[in-house]
Amino acid sequence: MHTGQKSRFLRALSVFGLAVSLTATLALLAPPADAAKRSRKKPRPAVEAQGPLTLMVSLKRQRVTVYDKNGKITSAPISSGRRGNRTPTGVFSILQKRRRHYSNLYGSAMPNMQRITWSGIALHAGPLPGYPASHGCIRLPYSFSKRLFSMTELGTRVIVTHHDDSPRSFAHTKLLKPLPPGNPKKFASIANSGLEGKSTGADAANLLLGVTPAHASENFGVPEGVERTRAAVEAYRLREISSLENRIESIKAWHKKASGKLKSANAELRSATKAERELQPEARNIAQRLRAAEAAQSATKRSFRDFMLRAAASQDAEARNKAALEEEALEATALRHLKEIELALSDRDALDDLMEERRAAIEKAKTRRDILQDRFAAARKALAQTRSRLKDAKEAYKRRERPVTILLSKKTSKLYVRQGYDPVLQADVTFDDPDAPIGTHVFHALEYNADGTELRWQAVTAARKYKKTVFYRNKRGRKRRKKVVLPPGPAQTPENALKRVTIPSEVSDVLAELIKPGSAIIVTDERKSNETGKYTDLIVTTR
Repeated sequence: MHTGQKSRFLRALSVFGLAVSLTATLALLAPPADAAKRSRKKPRPAVEAQGPLTLMVSLKRQRVTVYDKNGKITSAPISSGRRGNRTPTGVFSILQKRRRHYSNLYGSAMPNMQRITWSGIALHAGPLPGYPASHGCIRLPYSFSKRLFSMTELGTRVIVTHHDDSPRSFAHTKLLKPLPPGNPKKFASIANSGLEGKSTGADAANLLLGVTPAHASENFGVPEGVERTRAAVEAYRLREISSLENRIESIKAWHKKASGKLKSANAELRSATKAERELQPEARNIAQRLRAAEAAQSATKRSFRDFMLRAAASQDAEARNKAALEEEALEATALRHLKEIELALSDRDALDDLMEERRAAIEKAKTRRDILQDRFAAARKALAQTRSRLKDAKEAYKRRERPVTILLSKKTSKLYVRQGYDPVLQADVTFDDPDAPIGTHVFHALEYNADGTELRWQAVTAARKYKKTVFYRNKRGRKRRKKVVLPPGPAQTPENALKRVTIPSEVSDVLAELIKPGSAIIVTDERKSNETGKYTDLIVTTR
């Protein structure tokens, strides 16, 4: 072994000895296996939320806090969107939940993902450096994101704010009141009965008069004189569904009958048209005979004129005898052609009378066909409309237990209502002092009181508009920003927000049927966000 190989061998041997000694030292210092097991932290017990949840995300504090009907239940740090990818502020709700999700946009895993916009903003587990660092999402600690995923459900409200605010118990005279519960047993028989039975003579008269059964009676809903309670509304909704189902069966029967009559009328029209067409060859034949007879008569007249000129020039008796015979022949020919013309004209007149009868039969058949066609179209339209109404009624009954979200926008002076992601109502509202900002405030209905006639509410302020930003140019022509304080106005509080909005009484009556625990009222300066669409709740962005 030469000197270089020997030195490399000694260095390797020394490194190996050092590694063995370190391994032995670590083995001596390591605690026993049972001690390691004892040192592990026990997992936190799952927090049981009571009532609807509200997730408050504070970008200033970089923290998310979860509230239920009793107040704060848990909290954790977050990492929101960095500069250039700021997390939007506003009022959102959870639209989608996936334990394992992969971002196609940024190529990263998003465990325990809970989406709040379809454009890509979500809550999910991720690294927390202690400052905003995401692409717009709200990163959570992994263990907290796992627990939060188990606590929330689709539709859970998420409020993202710059400041730090928390829901507080709230009461106000202008908050919507639900219908009283009522007695379900009282309306049990009504719920199982329809407004209409099987098809009757009235349905036939309606069809004959052009009135479809879909418009014959519109007495759905709780009738006058009956107290509007939640039990009554539910019973009469079931009655409406039963009535529409009976109505569909009635219209189906008349639709089938109208279809049969229309087929018969079409066959009659085809038969009459065919009979009229069968006369056309005969009409052409008569016209041809008439033209031929008239042409022959004209030729005979020319021959007779020529004969008269020749007869006048003849002198002897033999020539006059021949002329007399020729004259008789010409007269006989002319008489025959005249008879042919008269016969053709007679046949044409008879055929014209027959054609007129058959054309009248066609018009009669066509008129009957058109009437039956209108009835058939009316029955088909009524069937489609009633099926659509039945579908809407069933969907409304199916989502009756779901809470609603009501958005009162000062920007548009409109009220929007969604229930189970479905838009159910839109109406005009008015705001007092419309030039002054109102802020963005969220009111959550938590639960019924003891007798079920009132709701307990929480209120939270999601945003306030204190300042507006204007742009100007300095002496060098550079663009600069300047914050200008808005003119003084009513304080931007939940109390003042409710005082300044007025909802029409007929709209309030409809909302009384819809409002229930879990529902939310959002009063805001803003319009509904462009993020609001299919499969979303009403979304408001304040930045």
